[in-house]
Amino acid sequence: MNQRNSSPLLPCHRWALLVALAAAAFAPLLTTAPAAAHMKGMFKTKQEAEQRAAELKCKGAFAMGSLWMPCASEQVLHKALQNE
Repeated sequence: MNQRNSSPLLPCHRWALLVALAAAAFAPLLTTAPAAAHMKGMFKTKQEAEQRAAELKCKGAFAMGSLWMPCASEQVLHKALQNE
């Protein structure tokens, strides 16, 4: 009996595992800037969003679903976050 490979994984399974591990490792690096801005800039109340707007040197707050985001608009928020 000639046993070439002592690994319990078949070659195709090893590639699948390697691809899955690589995807998991690099996924956080692929997050776009707007997505990151949303994670940093969502608040439960308008007042909290307005406080953050003052920190970012912009004014106002706008609703995004049931949450609030600082600045007058999403475009203004992204610009303010770039300047932070």
